[in-house]
Amino acid sequence: MKMNRVMAIAEKDFKEFMRNMMLLTMPILPIAMSLIFSKTPLQEEEGKSLVILMIAICLGAVLTGTIMTMIAEEKEKNTLRGLVNSPASMMDILIGKSLVVSFFTIITIFISLIIIDVDVLTNGKMIIGFILLFLFFLFIGIAIGLAVKNVSETSVYYLPVLFLFAMAPTFSNMGFDKDNFLVKLNSYSPTAQYDLLAQNGDIKHIIIIGIWTFISFIITAFLFKKNSID
Repeated sequence: MKMNRVMAIAEKDFKEFMRNMMLLTMPILPIAMSLIFSKTPLQEEEGKSLVILMIAICLGAVLTGTIMTMIAEEKEKNTLRGLVNSPASMMDILIGKSLVVSFFTIITIFISLIIIDVDVLTNGKMIIGFILLFLFFLFIGIAIGLAVKNVSETSVYYLPVLFLFAMAPTFSNMGFDKDNFLVKLNSYSPTAQYDLLAQNGDIKHIIIIGIWTFISFIITAFLFKKNSID
């Protein structure tokens, strides 16, 4: 990995980000929801689950939504192929394109946590789980950006990512039968596993999130290689 290439890609993306009003407004949703939920009286466990939901919404709305839009935009402008086939390695490109969106996502999460005033990143397990969850949403966003043909197609995937991954823990609290197959399947989603990690601290939840992250990375690497030869 060469830092000069990484920083050149990041600098270009920062300029694109600051010019794109749609991308600049993406952090508004989770911050607005944090303001609403901060007025809701909650028990300690409910507060933790709410914070995890807000973190996941930040990751889905800001991290995944922004990175897939930026990559799809490059693909639509036919500049992605030149970047993929440049001397920069896959890691140079992935890290370079992730720096700006990761920075804005972390800022959004930080602001949301201050507003809600409940801290869940209190131990090593929760921090490791957060890093893995962060990488999962990042790789999902990159993979979608590489898979679609243009920016308009990303809207097809945006809401499914939010509902299936970011908001997964809420489905178990909506009165559905706990023995329902879909409810059980939903409990293995990365965000639901992170919620369970906050409740009982079992390391198996970190392992399951890690598996999700590894699979999403493999898919991203495959689509990256596919774009380099198409």
